[in-house]
Amino acid sequence: MAFDPSLLLFVPADRPDRFGKALAAGGTGAILDLEDAVAPDRKEDAREQVRAYLDAEGDHTRVAVRVNAPDTPAGRADLAMLAGARRPAAVVVPKVGDPRDCALVSDAVGDLAQIVLIESARGVAHCESIAEAAHVLALAFGPYDLAAELGSEPDADVMLPHRARMVVAARAAGRWAIDGPSREYGDPAIPARDAALARRLGFDGKLLIHPSQIAPVREGFAPTAEQLAYARRVVEAAAKGSPAVVDGTMIDAPIEESAKRVLRRARIGG
Repeated sequence: MAFDPSLLLFVPADRPDRFGKALAAGGTGAILDLEDAVAPDRKEDAREQVRAYLDAEGDHTRVAVRVNAPDTPAGRADLAMLAGARRPAAVVVPKVGDPRDCALVSDAVGDLAQIVLIESARGVAHCESIAEAAHVLALAFGPYDLAAELGSEPDADVMLPHRARMVVAARAAGRWAIDGPSREYGDPAIPARDAALARRLGFDGKLLIHPSQIAPVREGFAPTAEQLAYARRVVEAAAKGSPAVVDGTMIDAPIEESAKRVLRRARIGG
């Protein structure tokens, strides 16, 4: 089964006791985070913890690893470690500014799938060409780093044009579009609200920073019973031949693709 990046939970890479818990929390996988979640003086130890985990027996088809920025000493060390370890399902690449960053990763780890974070002004400015880079599986939006660079607020209305541009870039290149995490996890209504907005914008999923966000994010992405029933009828009708008609409406390729996306989101919604 292909790697599903729609609901990935970050876990600090220097906390191997949490790796299994993150994978079992109910998302589609876990991101072992060597970047923001690890203090500078802990990065070397975290790198060895990830290497040991990957090289151990077990199924790593739902495991991704976030490295440090690939043009930094820490990032190069992370990539060298991945190149010599058993492969995870994907590498998460932060602060991607143009396709050359993706090429640096490919040079180090070959055709390992890349989830690239669009979280800088350069990243937004070049997101179309980044999406077309080899081995890119998904574009993921990073509102907080981007807002800090722009001198703006990370609020949904402020980030809307940048989010929308990234979704269009991902769609044009046939990549997944993943929304960034919500900072709040004490009030489940907030990640649920953020996930519903991401769904309306066309995102395929959302990154997570706490297990308590999984259920509300699933809720935010879940289609209604009516939407789900209609999508099933469209897909079933289209499978029987063309032209297909549902409720007096001709089913063309865009309608069929929209219905299939509703069914994919139903899997996110549990």
